[in-house]
Amino acid sequence: MESTKNVKSNMERKIIPIGGGLLRLGETIAIDKFIVKESGRKNPKVLFIPTASKDLPAYSVAFRRVYKKLGCQVKILRLFNKTKFSQTTVEKLITSADIIYVGGGDYDILLSMWKKHKIIPFIQSAYRRGTILSGLSAGCAVWYEYLIDSDENKKIHLKKGLGMLKGIAIPHYKTENPFPLEIRKTKTIVTAIEDKCAVIYINEHLKGSIPVTREKAFTMRHPHVKKKQVTLYFHKSR
Repeated sequence: MESTKNVKSNMERKIIPIGGGLLRLGETIAIDKFIVKESGRKNPKVLFIPTASKDLPAYSVAFRRVYKKLGCQVKILRLFNKTKFSQTTVEKLITSADIIYVGGGDYDILLSMWKKHKIIPFIQSAYRRGTILSGLSAGCAVWYEYLIDSDENKKIHLKKGLGMLKGIAIPHYKTENPFPLEIRKTKTIVTAIEDKCAVIYINEHLKGSIPVTREKAFTMRHPHVKKKQVTLYFHKSR
């Protein structure tokens, strides 16, 4: 049984996946502010995990700049760092965070490095204890059971995610595009999120979308073939 001494005061489990957008250019700043506010803390501890970009230095610099301006205490977990670090150190970094934000990039690299360094159980534990999980692009899709990938011939493949959220994730979705036939045949929920749009799950239930302006998110449930727009999210305190 897990100790309760590090459980966050707010026991709601929250995941805020972001479809896409350029953080360094401020394209997602409205969503970033929302994430920080949802922590319920004045100066939340935010852990940025840029694994999917191979720990691209410029990405970490941009993230630190944006989130420090929002009043956050920012730490960065670099798994490509040649300096050896202990599992205890990594576990403490992850489980002490109020918010974990996973950067975009190559999903296969992300998953292989997380498995190699055995950090997935730490992230799952942090989530159960009340840490908010978020991320963009690959960092959006990782929280779902599956995500889609397509090769040069446009053939659709499903890849496994961590499975905190049910169904299939489609980040970088474009509203004018129909869901691929292979996806519409699956017997699970599909969630598609445009760039500069996020959705929020509370205790694994989809509660609504958070667009920067008019961006959208959609879901489709089997056996329906038409997608349904996710309604806007309004915080209960607003």
